[in-house]
Amino acid sequence: MKLTFSLLLVVFIAIFGLGWTLDELFGQYQSPTQSDELAAYRQMGSSLAQTVDQQKTPQQFVADWPTQNRLTLNLMDLTAFPLPQSLQKDFQQGKPLELESDDKLSIHFILPTHQQVLTLSLPLSLVKQDDTSAQLAFTTVFYAGILLVVLSWLYPLLSRLKQLRTSAKAFGEGQLSQRISTKATSYIADIEAEFNRMAQRIETLISDNKLLGNAVSHDLRTPLARLRFGIEALQETQNPKTREKYQNHISRDIDEMENLVNVLLSYARLDQAMIEVDRQPIDLNSLVNDCVSCVDADDKTVRWKGTDDTALKAMVLGDGNYLTMLVNNLLGNARQYATTAISVSVTKTLSGVILTIADDGPGIAQDKRDELLKPFTRGDNIAEKQGFGMGLAIVSRIALWHKAQLVISQSNTLGGAEFTLTFNTCPGDDKTTFLNQSTP
Repeated sequence: MKLTFSLLLVVFIAIFGLGWTLDELFGQYQSPTQSDELAAYRQMGSSLAQTVDQQKTPQQFVADWPTQNRLTLNLMDLTAFPLPQSLQKDFQQGKPLELESDDKLSIHFILPTHQQVLTLSLPLSLVKQDDTSAQLAFTTVFYAGILLVVLSWLYPLLSRLKQLRTSAKAFGEGQLSQRISTKATSYIADIEAEFNRMAQRIETLISDNKLLGNAVSHDLRTPLARLRFGIEALQETQNPKTREKYQNHISRDIDEMENLVNVLLSYARLDQAMIEVDRQPIDLNSLVNDCVSCVDADDKTVRWKGTDDTALKAMVLGDGNYLTMLVNNLLGNARQYATTAISVSVTKTLSGVILTIADDGPGIAQDKRDELLKPFTRGDNIAEKQGFGMGLAIVSRIALWHKAQLVISQSNTLGGAEFTLTFNTCPGDDKTTFLNQSTP
């Protein structure tokens, strides 16, 4: 749209604006010249008319006028020179009358003494300056101006296209971090933004592929090695208790591999599923309430703040199944690292719906927060190495597809990790502030 509008504007300015300006300049260039030339011939004709009118025989004076002269004189009776009523008064008072034909200009003067009309005729080429060179100059300026305006419009476009080509080539050669610096004034800002989103998407997919490969080579290889060892040990023993022990180990290894494969498949399907899903208005408060009610926190206290007022729903646009997965992953993460307490709240503001889940565990170091949102990334301490390191990555991906802002910080009240997700308010939802009420 911006490209089309700017092109139409440039065409309009170049053709109509420049053409009108040059036309006005050309008109001003011609008018004074013609007016000055006519003034000289008018003054000369007036002097001739006075001289002829003083002659006893004006016809003789006209007859003696040189024939080789390009200026010719003619006499006629005033009665043979009819004029409209609007011109007669000025002409009778001695004002010259100018008449122009295709090839000559005639200036008529009255001879009051003889009641005759003296006509001074001259070729039109003497009056009108030969402006061929001027026309050529103005025409050259016109087309040069159009060319300059079009080139001025094309230069930034070609510059941006060249930058886009360079970035695309570098990206194709493996520089996956290559991006285009977008500008709001760029004609192709939308294309550049789409390229950056595409590049980010491809880089993420390739990075995820590498991480998936690492996960398969590491997390799957370990239980496979234990499984092979268990099968070999099972074949070598006949002791029922020992066989049962090895069978239990083999079963746990198979369960671990099955869980890992399920996690890998869930994460791999996540993007495609979110692209195809038909998003619907979801009451986030009700969804979180259902998730909290299913939490088995053992000896840990879950403090849930929401509202049971149905008139104040926290509506967001999304997929209920994946939002449930997001909340359950955050609750599972908080339950795993909390010492005694977990805090969950939903708040509705004028700008959106905010979900906050915090715990009183050890928290997450500031330099590790962004890294832990990547798949198969786990912390350094023993507790954090439980699981496959996919929970927060899934949370980040679901938040991204729901256009929710995820922020990891330290809880001011509990002291541990705090996860805050800000969702856009569902279109058509009211703007009433969400009032939190404590529930047991």
